[in-house]
Amino acid sequence: MNKKFKIQELEYHFPYHHLPHLDNQDNVVNYRSLAWGYKYFCYLLHCKKIIESLRANSVLDVGCGEGRFLGLLGKEVPKKIGVDLSKRAIGFAKAFHPEIEFFPKDASEIEEKFDIVTAIEVLEHIPDEEVSDFFTKLAARTNEQGKILISVPSTVKPVSAKHYRHYNQELFENQLQAANIPFEIEKVEYVYREPKWLKFYIKLTNNKFGSLQVKYFNNLIWKYIQKNLCISDVEHGEELIVLLKRQQ
Repeated sequence: MNKKFKIQELEYHFPYHHLPHLDNQDNVVNYRSLAWGYKYFCYLLHCKKIIESLRANSVLDVGCGEGRFLGLLGKEVPKKIGVDLSKRAIGFAKAFHPEIEFFPKDASEIEEKFDIVTAIEVLEHIPDEEVSDFFTKLAARTNEQGKILISVPSTVKPVSAKHYRHYNQELFENQLQAANIPFEIEKVEYVYREPKWLKFYIKLTNNKFGSLQVKYFNNLIWKYIQKNLCISDVEHGEELIVLLKRQQ
């Protein structure tokens, strides 16, 4: 492998040719942005921290999407498997994380059992009449000492068009009880709050007219968020994270 090829190969940690794209009027746009990126990484990194603290040897991520969460776990978790009903999402997952096993399957089609089964931002996408069955599938894939880790958007934020519901602890507990699985809540945490000044900053730098990214300020804001805003409370937390353990 020659030097120039190595330089090019390193560029493919992300498909950078897809950053510029054509809009609906065939105009070239040179950037893509995600306004809720701060919240996204707050709850992903918090879930990662929980799994690392449990020293799990195996994780099954149900509804894994393009595999971003499992990719964050790294070598600390020897066995990682992701499943998702979207073949397109699994295609991205395999491309971005070839070292991890991904399958376009329902969780019930996996025979193995795992130390931790995760559902990161999945439960809100499940129709009401299928929620109990979804809990049952998670429980069935968890080994005798295993745990279930779930993150969902909280009722602090309005329900988006692609979600069936957002959660408070009472709703979560009611659905868990209705599912009648041998698991109980071990820990409930609220993640990420967004003060007015941060909302203004995000709207100012990411809107329909364009995106303004100043690396120095972005780094300062992210450090502040990590220290002061990632961990929140029931009144302000935009994400609800629940760890379940088997009933004794």
